[in-house]
Amino acid sequence: MLLPRLSEEDPRPAESPVWSIQNIQVTKKFGKGWEVYGGVKNLLNFTPPSNSIARPHDPFDKQVQFDGNGRVVATPDNPYRLTFDPSYVFAPNQGIRAFLGARYMLLGK
Repeated sequence: MLLPRLSEEDPRPAESPVWSIQNIQVTKKFGKGWEVYGGVKNLLNFTPPSNSIARPHDPFDKQVQFDGNGRVVATPDNPYRLTFDPSYVFAPNQGIRAFLGARYMLLGK
């Protein structure tokens, strides 16, 4: 998918890699409405690269310098003229995780 870049100097790729999210769940039903279930989310443990959110350490752009027209100025701390940008994230930020639970059905079959 095409990804939004903040400027021509933005070092992040303009397209995301191909990826998919895989989940699996197993459920065991017992008599009288009880169920036990467990599974894994994001089975392949895919997460976006660490630079997906530009300047995550400065979410309010307090360390970004702007010129008189409101454009970002390149500085030694910000050579690519980036501002905080969470719109670039294209995949889940949570890696692989497991879950387990029990369920009781009050009504139903």
